[in-house]
This record gives sequence, C-alpha cells and structure tokens, in this order.
Amino acid sequence: MRACLSASAIMMAASVSLSACATTAAPPTAQEAALTTQLESRSLVPATAEERAAIGRQDLLTQAAFWAEAYELNPADREAAAALSRVLRQLGSGPRAIEVARQALALYPEDTDLQAAYGLALTSEGRGQQGIEPLTRVTRSRPDDWRVINALGVALEQAGRSTAARARFQEAMTLAPQEPSIISNLALSYALAGEPAEAESLLRRAMDNDLATPQVRQNLALVLALQGQFAEAERVALIDSTPEMAAANMEYVRSMLSSPRRWDSLNAASLRR
Repeated sequence: MRACLSASAIMMAASVSLSACATTAAPPTAQEAALTTQLESRSLVPATAEERAAIGRQDLLTQAAFWAEAYELNPADREAAAALSRVLRQLGSGPRAIEVARQALALYPEDTDLQAAYGLALTSEGRGQQGIEPLTRVTRSRPDDWRVINALGVALEQAGRSTAARARFQEAMTLAPQEPSIISNLALSYALAGEPAEAESLLRRAMDNDLATPQVRQNLALVLALQGQFAEAERVALIDSTPEMAAANMEYVRSMLSSPRRWDSLNAASLRR
C-alpha cells in the first residue's frame, strides 16, 4: 500500500501521459477487459477462508476477479470491498476503486481498512484534498503504520499543504528510516518548493537502497534536469526508459525551465495525478 509523488506526473512529455478530467466515460482498459473475461468465466460460489488467505499470492488480475466475485455475492462483505478497492487502484482503475470503497463506507463508516482504501484511491486520482480526512482517521487508530502516514503526506502535498506533508513524511521516516518511497516523496516535496539540491541529496540516499524502484530513478532524473544537469539526468532516465522517452522528458523540462513561473508549473503538473 504505497503512495507516491511521481515524476511521471510531473514530466508531461510524449512518453508520459497524465489523466485529465473527462466529460465522457473512458473505454475499458486492456486490464479491465481481461478482468471482465475472468469474471465471466467464474462461477459465483462463495470462497472459503483458506482461498481468501491464499489469493494474495496470485497476480493482480486474478485477485481482482476473486474479490469482485466475492463483492458481487455480498456487497456488505467489508473484507471483499477493501481488497477489491485496493487491487483496482493498483491496476489503475482509480475511479472504480473510489466507488467501491465509498459504497462500503456507507455501511461501515468506522472501518479503518475501508477508510484507508478510500483515502488511497482518492489520492491515486490526484484528489488529495478529499483523501486527507479518511487517511487522517486511519493514522489515529494506526499510529505506527508508516504506509498510511506516507500516503497522508502525499494527500497533503496534493492539497498544497507542503509543510504539513513534510512533517508526515518525516514522521513516516522515523518508523521506516530507509524506505525509498518515503524518501522519494519527501524529495519531490522539496523539488516542488523550488529546492532541487535538497531533493537530489535525498534521492541519491534513496538510490542506495536495494529496494529503490524505477520511480526513484525517474524522480532523480527529474531533479537533475531541473538543475540543468541534463547529461546525467538522461543517463539516469535511460536505465528504465527508451532513448526517445528520455529525450522527450528532458525536452519538456527544458521548456518548463524557460518559464519565469517554472516552480508553479511544476507544482500544478505534479498534482494532476
């Protein structure tokens, strides 16, 4: 259950797409179409406790089909609703994840798993302002859950409350000092505030961890480019992308740096996640 500020949400080039508000329903994605096929092939038979415990070892599409079946059989199944919302979010179906969690919360308004699922789904869609309240409620009952605290930091950053966001990231780091996703989020908060050197230092620290993801490298490429270090930025970007994608991202950052309001532009782009 990680939540991250992503450089892919900042670098709006041909290689990186950002979701914008739509006035019509989007066609189903390939993943959603595959999920529909799996659902149609399953018989609606209640799963056993053993099957529920084992499903987490399967791929995301199989998990989604499993929990969607359980939820269809019983919409009041809070475990199924929380799990389905989580998996839908991980598959990129944020609006559907929000709706599943929201409907279940109407039945179980105090359930922390559902509150966490709802807050994370909202934040994954760039709706951090709305995600703050449910995530804050979860942190009160789970004060040692660094994942939720980290997610709350992302929601606060999306809402423009950078000071509060950094406090949450720092709090999460006291619980998981070497966790790359927290360090990366804190770094991007500094980048959004116009402090790329501080962001670079943190991201290089995150890179030293074997658990560092491609997103951490992508974020480092961004802050290097923001400081005009395009050659090194492109080398880092090439680790996880094609030369064309890396070049397109660097070109976007160059154009952004030519704007007198470049940090405002960076902030606006990052919040459209």
